[in-house]
Amino acid sequence: MASEPVVHSPVVHCDVVCPFCGLGCDDLTVEEGPDGLAVRSTGCPIAQDRFSRTPPAEPPRVAGGPVQPDDAVRAAAAALAAARTPLVAGLGTDIDGTRAALALAERVGAVVDHALSDGLYRNLAVLQRTGWIATTLAELRNRCDLLLVAGPDPAALHPRVFERWVAPAPAFQEPPSREVVFLCGAPLDATRAALAALHVSVLPGDPARVGDAAAALAAALPDPSRATEAAGIAAGALAALAERLLKARYAVVAWAASAFTGAHADLTVERLFRLVHDVNRHTRCAGLPLAGHDNVVGANQVCTWQFGVPLRTSLAGGAPLHDPYRFDWARYAEVADCVLWISAFRPEVPAFPAGKAVIALAPPGTAFPAEPVVFIPVGTPGIDHPAHVFRSDTVVALRARGLIDRGLPDAAAVLKAIAAALPQEAPAC
Repeated sequence: MASEPVVHSPVVHCDVVCPFCGLGCDDLTVEEGPDGLAVRSTGCPIAQDRFSRTPPAEPPRVAGGPVQPDDAVRAAAAALAAARTPLVAGLGTDIDGTRAALALAERVGAVVDHALSDGLYRNLAVLQRTGWIATTLAELRNRCDLLLVAGPDPAALHPRVFERWVAPAPAFQEPPSREVVFLCGAPLDATRAALAALHVSVLPGDPARVGDAAAALAAALPDPSRATEAAGIAAGALAALAERLLKARYAVVAWAASAFTGAHADLTVERLFRLVHDVNRHTRCAGLPLAGHDNVVGANQVCTWQFGVPLRTSLAGGAPLHDPYRFDWARYAEVADCVLWISAFRPEVPAFPAGKAVIALAPPGTAFPAEPVVFIPVGTPGIDHPAHVFRSDTVVALRARGLIDRGLPDAAAVLKAIAAALPQEAPAC
């Protein structure tokens, strides 16, 4: 008599931290089955997509051919040692991986930058010029009674921001509950569903001119009756919003700078923070810049505490040299002769100009525009190995645990091995 096939029940992982988005949601239920991982507790498209990408491990490659891991490490070290203008970028890895990447960059005198630093620098440029008054996700959830969302709906980049941080009842205020106003941007359908129990209003205007609307609001704060039309929004609507800001106990102005269009998006951010500053003359108000995919906030934190300056820094001259324009990775890639690209969170590597020696640390299954000189498959933080990542508001580092074992090394281990394989420096005379 034929035996019955054995049916294995899936393994269920509860309270899983999602390391991919800057929200750091820590309440996921992830099911591990024969076909890989699947998120069962939320419809977040980012979590659904990223956790499901778990192809089997593959061997490293050098010049397109499979090699042993030690051979790939030696080839990467040789390419970096021969470089005159190396670039260590991407930096899509956890805190340990970033520390190892920056230590290696210091050894070879490289420029360091994160793949997603454009959105980050739209905010950092303002912090560097003027300073700011910013809040945290927890303060938003527990104290805010008026949330002003500026520009495109940030849920397009951070799908659960309203579900987790706005819809729950505040812990430190009495009813009535908070109000949400969208300025120069319309809420997505999922956002409307998440905020169904709250009072939501929309001031439709030109998203490209949200900075103009913020400036008009700031100008109207002493006397809302003096409000003028801006960004296609009527003066009366801006006057009513200015009045509401003045009456708020804890207002928060939130935005996702990566969603802003135009060559000078940092000036839009500056106008938003000037609005926050001016509201604070009358009541309490704070800004909430939302960013943080692929641990870009964590990479910037590590760079700042290691070298005293943020990303977009050269380590070639014996002392860190920070230049947000010159050392933007996309710009510096034009002159770099060797690029070490780290992308542990996603199987995507950009195209680089011809003639560059590209070393890629990325998940198995990564499709390359052109075959790199060296490809070393690495595990995904929070899936293949435990990891620490920073949340968007910069104040919380979350620990994600490993879920499966595909036999892949973590980026930190590979980077440390490459550093150990570099030629030893000659002793000082």
